[in-house]
Amino acid sequence: MAASCIAFGQISSLITVSNGVQIEITADLGKPTGQEQLTVEMARASGNSFYRIFRDQNKLAVFAYELTVDLASGGNALVATAKPVENEFAARYPNADAGKPVPSLSADHPLGSLSSGESAFLGLFEIPGMGIKLTDTIRVKLNQRGGGAGSLRLAGVRVSLNRQPISGPAPPASVAGKFVMFYLPGHGGFFFSAGPVTGWPFEDVGTIEGSRLRFTVNNENYECVASQPILAQGENGQVWVYNDPSYVPESNWTQDPRSGEQGTEQFFTAASDSLGWWLK
Repeated sequence: MAASCIAFGQISSLITVSNGVQIEITADLGKPTGQEQLTVEMARASGNSFYRIFRDQNKLAVFAYELTVDLASGGNALVATAKPVENEFAARYPNADAGKPVPSLSADHPLGSLSSGESAFLGLFEIPGMGIKLTDTIRVKLNQRGGGAGSLRLAGVRVSLNRQPISGPAPPASVAGKFVMFYLPGHGGFFFSAGPVTGWPFEDVGTIEGSRLRFTVNNENYECVASQPILAQGENGQVWVYNDPSYVPESNWTQDPRSGEQGTEQFFTAASDSLGWWLK
């Protein structure tokens, strides 16, 4: 789970998946006076949904909702719905608002089917006298070949385990972000960062040499060879690695829109600015 300050202006959360799906969520505060300092957290709720949690300077949740996003049949759009947080959220965050129920949406808000380039706007809450009128904007891009800017990039990557290829064909699109990951059927999810990560058991067990990434997990040696440099400037460096062997993609974001095949047992890569997109 990651938090970003939105005391002034806007803050965006971005995810890219190697099937060409890109989702950007931008929070806009309105015109705050500066009396209230807010942060936003993006935390995984389920396979296809996320909690958006807004906290004040005292770390108390002033608002939260759940956003579900699914790839539409045919792969040419995403279907999004904003929902109130309910019992599962309260059980997971019992003291989010000092034991009181966290304010949320009053009912489900279907945001419709969003084709590439389209956006949906969601009004959330206001704080009178402080200039805060918070909205979220959900923007979708599909079939993007590039992965945007980021400290790590996975493009055309192929994975070998103990010198034996195991990943199958390279994904059709590249991904880039603060965190990158790939899913290997039978091996779970592998998550990577260019620096130490607080709150998760990342280990400094990998090295990057241009377009080649090597790391060791559970006494097994992995090698990833990409079609482009993995670090932004093409340099060499270290990489921190976390392997969750139980990770299985629950949503259909990993489906390749071109083929219509379900991606739950296919190798895929993804990137985000927050681990909360993938990990509970």
